[in-house]
Amino acid sequence: MKNIRFVISFLAFVVLFGAIVGTFVYAVDPLQQYRKASYQPLFSGQQRYQNPGLAKNYKYDMVIIGSSMTENFVPSQVGESLGGNVLKLSTEGSTAKEQRMIADVAIGTGQVKKILWGLDYFSLRENSVRDEQSFPFYLYDENKLNDYKYIFNVSNVKQAFGAMLLPKDKYPQYRNLEKLNNWDAYAVYGADRVLTKWKEAWLSEQTTSESEPSLDVVKQRFQDNILSLIQAHPEIEFIIYYPPYSVIRQQVWYSLNPERFNNQLAMKKYMYEQFSAYDNVSIHDFQSDSSITYDLGVYKDLSHHSAGINELIVQEIAAGTHRVTGDNVVLNNSQLEQQVQSLVINENGPVFSLTLTVDGQPATFSQIPTTSKDQVRVPLKDFAMGTGAEFLYDAAAKKATLTRGGKTLVLGANEPIATLNGEAVNLEAPVVIVKDRLVGPLIQITELLGGNVAITEAEDTHFVNYDLTF
Repeated sequence: MKNIRFVISFLAFVVLFGAIVGTFVYAVDPLQQYRKASYQPLFSGQQRYQNPGLAKNYKYDMVIIGSSMTENFVPSQVGESLGGNVLKLSTEGSTAKEQRMIADVAIGTGQVKKILWGLDYFSLRENSVRDEQSFPFYLYDENKLNDYKYIFNVSNVKQAFGAMLLPKDKYPQYRNLEKLNNWDAYAVYGADRVLTKWKEAWLSEQTTSESEPSLDVVKQRFQDNILSLIQAHPEIEFIIYYPPYSVIRQQVWYSLNPERFNNQLAMKKYMYEQFSAYDNVSIHDFQSDSSITYDLGVYKDLSHHSAGINELIVQEIAAGTHRVTGDNVVLNNSQLEQQVQSLVINENGPVFSLTLTVDGQPATFSQIPTTSKDQVRVPLKDFAMGTGAEFLYDAAAKKATLTRGGKTLVLGANEPIATLNGEAVNLEAPVVIVKDRLVGPLIQITELLGGNVAITEAEDTHFVNYDLTF
């Protein structure tokens, strides 16, 4: 009998304790799922959990949707440039499916008039959510029966206690909705950091054509998660923009996974064709804007830029300077492709795009993207063919001989010294093997063979031409 009473008492205690905890969480509502907080809230940095409550219970008429590329937008600045009372609903690393889910929640309130949507190609490569097993689907639906997952969640209990008990000056980054999840203040930007990430990417990135979804699959995910939403809501203005990753981010994709790079371009053309059928959609492409993408000083890694660029983006969207039209959609793609194809990446200096000409005519050879000691390098065999020099290669010795106009130049792999007509010459950068090709410093080799290199900068200093004459 005592055992039965103990069990009953224990169960009663569990029920009572659960009721107290549940009532406390419901009353505090730490993620504001039921109501906007009447106290100074402590927002959660877990966007997939926090955003649904913000979307349901705050007042706004415009939302920001997208990945971490959109986190540095300041809502008041966006509203000032584009017009509206703005709520940021960015979700770091989100897929188009996740973005559609939070957009549906916001639109379901009946107050959305505009959506600023930062559209990344990578968001279309997967049709899933992060951590499918633990994803809080219950926060995105209207089914009250599954709210126990919110009310009896240990993390939410802690969040509720923190909201009530922590000093109001504690965790200021989670007290201000205007700067919530904005990482600009503590990010470290700079070319050195970006180039370090670039080198790491070449060694560690596992992005290959084998793991790339087909273009048809990507198109279907676009139709399911984005186009269908636009079709369903002609009353909402959709402002779509393509974020400006650094040009060396694009160069890594172009080099390691050309199928991904080409699919990205194909999707931009396809999406324009689909979007252009709707008057409530505008598209703005910043990915070939060299004034942004070549300035590595505004990036903290290969992709993520400073808040100053986010502010510039909304200003340019308002001005319409980057708006995609039938006249420029292909041009934008070709410009980006030309940029990465001609990119020179200095180990000790800036990046720029280089065109090569011989006697004023386009060269038949191209440079190797990364430089050695700031010396632009070219494949020696291609150089010889493009300039009319004779070329011989000793595979055993890994030495190349170039002959032109009575001058014979012998260069060996990893050797800092060459010979010109039998005389030793110190090279400004060693000849090395890159991608199974022997490459060497372009300007010095041209001059050693009796030629001249005229360097001309375009109005945009990120674009340079070398004209070789003999």
